Amino acid sequence: MDDINAQEILENEWSHFFDVSKLDDGPVKLTLEPSDEERKRLALRLGVIAVDMLKCDISLKQESGSNIVHVIGAMQADLTQKCVVTLEPVAAHVEDEFEAWYADSEAAVSLSKVKQEKACKGGNAEVKMLEEHDDPEPFINGKIDLGELVSQYLSLSINPYPHAEGVHYKVGDDTDFKAEESDVNNPFAVLKDWKGKVTRGEE
Repeated sequence: MDDINAQEILENEWSHFFDVSKLDDGPVKLTLEPSDEERKRLALRLGVIAVDMLKCDISLKQESGSNIVHVIGAMQADLTQKCVVTLEPVAAHVEDEFEAWYADSEAAVSLSKVKQEKACKGGNAEVKMLEEHDDPEPFINGKIDLGELVSQYLSLSINPYPHAEGVHYKVGDDTDFKAEESDVNNPFAVLKDWKGKVTRGEE
């Protein structure tokens, strides 16, 4: 496999790699916007007609005394989705905030993660899920793919049941409507369901 193909495999529909070494001089703030072609690829991934606009303000800082990088983002997007009842185009606006943590997994492992792994090996059936801060995502060759991070949170934020104005649809009511099969499987459908359960306080 040549280098070009390897790079294509590493990159997602929208990749923006941030070099963590830039944080040596202090926190960094930046604004990200995908290109027209990247928005087209994102639309296919998300199962929407179009991603008309996507913008995210991001701040990154390395936590004192650790190799953990804290990422905070404020995202806004304009989408064109398909009405789940009439199938006509529906305009949607999304605004959301998020945060994430990254670290060099080979350089350090959090104490909380070590405790959890020991509990799992000990057969503890009630091991709690770690908070993101205690189980940060790994760097990719010293970089963080901020484009992929924003894409994931956008997927979690969009309305899964868009409908045209004046059209009503109850979630779970499949008597009069059968959802059209998506042309592209959404890899974050499970995450969306998990996010909903967390919001409702279910476990």
